[in-house]
Amino acid sequence: MSTSSIGSLLSSLSTSSTNESLAQLLGQSSASNSNSTSSSATGALQDAANAIINSATNTSGSGIDVTSTVDAILMADAQPEETMDAQVSADNSQISALQSLQTNLTAFQSSLEPLTDFTGDFSALTVSSSNNDVVSATAANGTEADTHTITVQNLATTSADYSASFSSATAALPTGSFQLQVGSNTAVTIPVDSTDNTDTLTGLATYINNQNLGVNASVINDSSGSRLALVSQTSGAAGEITLSSDTTGTNGNGMGFTDAVDGKDASLTVDGIPIDSASNTVTGVIPGVTLTLSGVTQTSAAEPSNPVTLQISPNLTGVATDINNFVTSWNTLIQAINSGLQTNSSTGAAGTLSGDSTVDSLQEQLLSALSSSMSGNNGAVNLQSIGIDMQDDGTLSVDSTTLNNALQNNFSAVQNLFQSMDGVGQTLTNALTSLTDPVTGPLSLDINGINSQVTDLNSQISDFQQQLQNTQTQLMAEYTTINTTLEQLPQTLQQINSQLSALNPSSSSSS
Repeated sequence: MSTSSIGSLLSSLSTSSTNESLAQLLGQSSASNSNSTSSSATGALQDAANAIINSATNTSGSGIDVTSTVDAILMADAQPEETMDAQVSADNSQISALQSLQTNLTAFQSSLEPLTDFTGDFSALTVSSSNNDVVSATAANGTEADTHTITVQNLATTSADYSASFSSATAALPTGSFQLQVGSNTAVTIPVDSTDNTDTLTGLATYINNQNLGVNASVINDSSGSRLALVSQTSGAAGEITLSSDTTGTNGNGMGFTDAVDGKDASLTVDGIPIDSASNTVTGVIPGVTLTLSGVTQTSAAEPSNPVTLQISPNLTGVATDINNFVTSWNTLIQAINSGLQTNSSTGAAGTLSGDSTVDSLQEQLLSALSSSMSGNNGAVNLQSIGIDMQDDGTLSVDSTTLNNALQNNFSAVQNLFQSMDGVGQTLTNALTSLTDPVTGPLSLDINGINSQVTDLNSQISDFQQQLQNTQTQLMAEYTTINTTLEQLPQTLQQINSQLSALNPSSSSSS
């Protein structure tokens, strides 16, 4: 059977474009079975055509591999899906890069907040004491920076008393009563008897505690026996414990109370002003400052007083750390933008975000806000003026010497640069509020748009795969018919030859 006859056979089996292409190739294959093109589609069809030709010219009736032939044709038809898959992959890479950029943008916004926060490190203070063994202190944000001189004459003490020693905590006590007074409160009579279950140290301590008199009662046990201890809940003179009218025992004073510690107020001077404090934690003397007294500045009259110097100053270290974190976060962000937009110098491949106008605009807005300046402000007009310089690639570098000098000698101006309405800090804050908006922010909108495109492409791919499935079913049926025809070809040719011989007997006899 000739190649053109096989082509006619295929054309008669189906009107599909695939078989038409195959039939056309069959007409070319007799001239050259080895010709190839750059098109994988043409190559797949050529392979299918060659398989049919080989089978048709082989009189053994071996037929063709239907599955391989159909797969080869479908490989050619599947090329549009490969193109769509590649686009989905590229879109997903772009989405991933945008999401990473969004994370970096949010991190940069977070790094700016400590510098623009009015209650942040710019308003935080450090307190140093010339003698922490005598006075230490803390200062609340917003406290005025200043130096103070403090002397401590005596510390506040907490009143404490204890009873005579008894054989045990449950031994019987001499009965009677006594009066207990805390500070200026009304004296309260404390019974010592079995009726009130106060005739033992344990019962007596429980009874006193239940009265809520502002004193803690407990039993102390040591080698000498057991004693009742009374400790005021209030330090200073206001918590002084007074025990009187002890009628216990045969002649009174059977409890044998001893005054262990008198409750006294702390005495100190702050910048020459005398201060009394019921506690060794002193507040309200220096606004925003809490003093903690631990010792005295003069241990005896024979020794000189050694006043403590308290220095309250801005938290320069904290602010410097915040600024360096800000610069580091900016550099991470701008390097991510550069990486996404720039072409790889080694491979020539375009960046994942190359051609994304949203990212181009984002970069422009950020650089513009960062480069903003204000007027006056004692010379601290922009980031460069405090030692933060922009490099050619948009990243920042910090001149530590210049920055530290600005913080030490021009602190308020540096604070204004980040916190005043026309400073770089507020300019960046306003820009970032818009750029990071989860609904209307440009990166969010860009990501949502590309996600919609991916969804549409996946839908197209699904439809295309269904179309290929239908085509496969159709081709399997068609080429199964072709295979059957080719397998029957030797028998058909034999029948034709027999019929020809019968029609031309002379030709047959002469042979």
